[in-house]
Amino acid sequence: MNLQANTFDLTDFQNTLEDSTWVLTEPAFDPAGQNHKETVFTIGNGYLCVRGDFEEGYPGNAPACFIHRIWDDMPVNFTELANIPRWWGVDIWINDVRFRMDRGQVLSYHRRLDLRTGVLSRTLRWRPAPDGPIVELHFERFTSLANPHVAATRVQVQVVEGEAALRLRTGLNAHVDNTGLLHWQLLDQEQTPDKARLQVRTRSTGIDLALTAIVDTQSTVPWSVGTCDADGQPAVERRATLRDGESLTLDKFVGVVSGNESADPVREASAMAQKAATQGYATLRAASDAEWARYWEASDVVVEGDIEAQLALRFNIFQLLIAAPRHTDRASIGAKTLSGLGYRHHVFWDTESFMLPLFTFTQPALARNMLMYRWHNLPGAREKAQTNGYEGAQFPWESAGDGSEVTPIWGTSATDRRQLIRIWTGDIEIHITADIAYGAMQYWRVTGDDTWMRDYGAEIVLAGAKFWASAAQLEDDGKYHFRNVVGPDEYHDRIDDNAFTNALAQWHLATALDLLVWLKQTYPARNAELKANLDLNESRLAHWADVSSRMYLPEDPETGLIEQFTGYFDLIDADVAALRDPARTESMPQLLGIEGCAATQIIKQPDVLMLQYLLVERFSPEQVQINYEYYNPRTDHEYGSSLGPSISAIMACRVGDRAAGYEHFMRAARADLLDVRHNASDGIHGASAGGLWQAAVLGFAGLRIHDNGWEIHPQLPDGWTRLAFKFYYRGKLESVDIRTEG
Repeated sequence: MNLQANTFDLTDFQNTLEDSTWVLTEPAFDPAGQNHKETVFTIGNGYLCVRGDFEEGYPGNAPACFIHRIWDDMPVNFTELANIPRWWGVDIWINDVRFRMDRGQVLSYHRRLDLRTGVLSRTLRWRPAPDGPIVELHFERFTSLANPHVAATRVQVQVVEGEAALRLRTGLNAHVDNTGLLHWQLLDQEQTPDKARLQVRTRSTGIDLALTAIVDTQSTVPWSVGTCDADGQPAVERRATLRDGESLTLDKFVGVVSGNESADPVREASAMAQKAATQGYATLRAASDAEWARYWEASDVVVEGDIEAQLALRFNIFQLLIAAPRHTDRASIGAKTLSGLGYRHHVFWDTESFMLPLFTFTQPALARNMLMYRWHNLPGAREKAQTNGYEGAQFPWESAGDGSEVTPIWGTSATDRRQLIRIWTGDIEIHITADIAYGAMQYWRVTGDDTWMRDYGAEIVLAGAKFWASAAQLEDDGKYHFRNVVGPDEYHDRIDDNAFTNALAQWHLATALDLLVWLKQTYPARNAELKANLDLNESRLAHWADVSSRMYLPEDPETGLIEQFTGYFDLIDADVAALRDPARTESMPQLLGIEGCAATQIIKQPDVLMLQYLLVERFSPEQVQINYEYYNPRTDHEYGSSLGPSISAIMACRVGDRAAGYEHFMRAARADLLDVRHNASDGIHGASAGGLWQAAVLGFAGLRIHDNGWEIHPQLPDGWTRLAFKFYYRGKLESVDIRTEG
């Protein structure tokens, strides 16, 4: 008997188990799902993000790389981030046959994304022709978290069998677009045997961007060098003949700098690339890996007993960490992060309500950057308020570079591209102003950053309150109302007195008044300055108090049931059986039509439950229970908003329904990994990613922050044996470790 062959290797098992919760793998390539996987395999470093496109390309691919703040205008007076020149591409020929995975014969394939380090790699064996050699190709790339302006690609080619005449070409490619829109004009380029340099400028906004790529080659055999000077495509070439066991490795170091950060981006990009090349691939990676370890130390959430949930949590946290601006406080995270063209990278309420809490609790410096983006863009919010006839600051529903409203007015129907649909959100979905104030107040409450609140946050909150007081309408019933609005449930638009909107406006006004009391007591000079600058006289402040105290809230005083908006209870009740039909593959508006769905009580996301989640102190457990029981069955959990499942999970925990909480949690967990809504190719659902962290930490762990500390109320799902995480409270890194008995 061979005892050695039956020995259990505990170390290998532990490594495999750890990889299963940290590494995304793709054991086989499915061309039909390539655009989805390009989103899933997005990597980045907070300055730029690059989709998981193959280095050599593939038919139907959607390659893209985006950098914060490089906005360029598009038709109909809107703007988007410009897809930057392709720096990661590598063309390979074996015996004059160009390598691509739809050519020749792919004998093996494996792709992996290590979430611990942000390194994307792919290994495969390929034969260009039936009688040709077998080569093993290994690709690896990462964007440095230690230096946001640096990225690197490694390509290794080894002959397994036969003889291969190898040709490699790599450089920079300015011939890129945003779904057909061209944003770049070529200014200059250069190529030498070891370097390619490119300088481009956005066509409308005039932002310069410089890229430099430096190539280092190692091989067991001699090689020759060359260049390619095609317009907009400076490139470097390497040629070698490889036989059994022989290999060639090409390391490519890229420096990327825009005119937003430097007066001389060409010089800076070249210096960055040269420094990286001098350090070498291993040293560059080690520095980035170390920085990743530092971020994961605070942001990781540990789940034991559920490998799928653990991997999904880390994946979603990773996607937010790579999109969060580290280098600037004039950018934030768009609804689709930096991973695709969905919503053209515009910033919505998704950011403050769903993504920001992860950073507030685990990376407060990044949270501060994201909130400062709103402060810098207060002029745009003031302009919108003034245009609409209001005072103060009304934040745009969709925001880009300067805080102006960039929501499209018209869109095309999903079922008939010839039909235009009016988009009302930019005009009347006004709750975002309170959502931003809530994010600012939560940041202050958790971090205790009095200096930020004094210098910046207070102005955001007070200017927003001024808007609410001017927009509220006093009517004959003696109550203040908001008519013709849209709440979080966008299946119903142009409605009156949305409970979420009215209650958040009431909260915002009351909070602003309390904030002024704090300012007067703590920073009297700043209090006087803000009151003067914002014209906050006693009469105006008295009006704020009046609006807050007499805000109309559609709430049954006996049962505590909240009507989502005036007239909601008069609509056709939801067909719960149709909503829960497992065979359904479309949203309810697609099945019933937009107007048909609006005539029912079916809701896109849990509007009222979101209100109760945010204003937790305002509602009793009994009131939460009755509203959960009413609205949870009427929500289009499966194909409605990706924002909804995480909030539903938290509220299920609040009422003690752990099983339902887990079901909602896994809907959010699978949103992008399994492409459950069939739109992940457009980019990561950032709100769902942030909501998943909230569902774990604020839902299952039940973390709650108070003025004098914090506490937890665990509601772990069946099967979870441990839930552990860290968070900052008032500058101190706290640890929570919840374990079930046994």
